[in-house]
Amino acid sequence: MIVIPALDLLDGKAVRLYKGKKEYCKVYADNPLCIVKKWKEEGAKLIHIVDLNAAFGEGDNMRIIKKIIKEKINIEIGGGIRNIKKAKEFIDLGVKRIIIGSKITDRYFLSQLIKNFSQKIAVSIDVFRGRFMRLGWRKNSGYSVSEIISYVIAQGVKWIIYTDIHRDGTLKGVNINRLKPLIKYKDVNFIISGGINSIKDIILIKKQIPFIKGVIIGKALYENHISLKEALRLT
Repeated sequence: MIVIPALDLLDGKAVRLYKGKKEYCKVYADNPLCIVKKWKEEGAKLIHIVDLNAAFGEGDNMRIIKKIIKEKINIEIGGGIRNIKKAKEFIDLGVKRIIIGSKITDRYFLSQLIKNFSQKIAVSIDVFRGRFMRLGWRKNSGYSVSEIISYVIAQGVKWIIYTDIHRDGTLKGVNINRLKPLIKYKDVNFIISGGINSIKDIILIKKQIPFIKGVIIGKALYENHISLKEALRLT
């Protein structure tokens, strides 16, 4: 299992939201590059980046993203990737994976991404009350969790980033019982996020849901609930 620090970008700053709500935004750094450099020094092998401006349809953070890429650290990036041109731009820049959220219900778009980029594609399945949410977590897609996971696997997706919106940014701990049923999906790799508060959560994940390939940690790092160095030693 890999521990992946999270970096959410909004208006060029490093922020965290509470349950994905923009109105509950807390700024942690005016210069996100400083955070990236710190995590790189501490041993991070991959950073999870979300461009919130792009996700909300309010511009983007390409300038700072390009600076981060120049730091020669692997990143996976999502937020507003809704056409092949944008996807290819990130692939050409050298990102490890691009993350598709709202557009995964577009069967043709998803099939073209898988055809052209294969393992460099991850889908973001953001879940609230058992439903897959779209458009910056603001709209119910109409799909249940099982329906959307079965659908993307059928399209050839190999990586799923599963976020528990109800726990995201709350530091209430990971909901293990909600994640255990994911074991039945044998043909996909899961990275999970939402609610992680302490090293105990990471240990619990390793013991009770060992099939999970990665865990994304955000607010717990920013609020010093978890030491990244210590978390990486557990993997």
